[in-house]
Amino acid sequence: MNETEFSARLEFLPWILGMLIITSCVHEAGHAWTAWRMGDQRPYIRTRSNPASWRHISLIFTIILPSALMLMGAPLLGGAKPVMVRTAIGPRRMALVALAGPMGNILVGVLSIGVLAGLLHARILTPSWQWDRYYVFALYAVALNFILALLNLLPLPPFDGSRIVAMFLPEKIRNIYYRLTIPVLIVFVVLILFSDRLFDDALGRFTLGVLHIVHDAVLSVQHWIEL
Repeated sequence: MNETEFSARLEFLPWILGMLIITSCVHEAGHAWTAWRMGDQRPYIRTRSNPASWRHISLIFTIILPSALMLMGAPLLGGAKPVMVRTAIGPRRMALVALAGPMGNILVGVLSIGVLAGLLHARILTPSWQWDRYYVFALYAVALNFILALLNLLPLPPFDGSRIVAMFLPEKIRNIYYRLTIPVLIVFVVLILFSDRLFDDALGRFTLGVLHIVHDAVLSVQHWIEL
């Protein structure tokens, strides 16, 4: 990586890191708020229900790790402090708690599309991939919400989608299923970090596809605003 590319990544970092903090906090607050409504009414859950709380932020996983990976040119990995919900509320309610996290990411993403369209309408940004790098930065930041939502809906532990699958499993099989957490997490990290070599940069192509969808959505909302 040359000095120019590193400087570009350094300039891009606040956009992605800022959105990662926002969407991760909303994600975890969604878990906590839903858990509270589902019967886990411990004071700990109550304090985690606020999306603006610093309690969601992990210095290592929300700030240091994503920043380091991004500056090195590696795929972005990170997250917030997970909300520890009592499984005693039952698998069906746990599924709703799990689903609330990705729905929070999607909510932030939809609102961010509206904000970005407003910035285009005000001529603060230009919808150009070639001439306005700040628009591209903002586009990546918005797309991050939807990418995180989709990844969290993977039907394998420890992702939120596993709680939805577990709702349909007998208790004995469910317990065995959750033991896959560590192996799945290790395999997932390896696949993400080496996706460019193992799968012809499948992660990059997936990200680009999401970017184009978000770009089209932003232009559609901008057009609606200007009618």
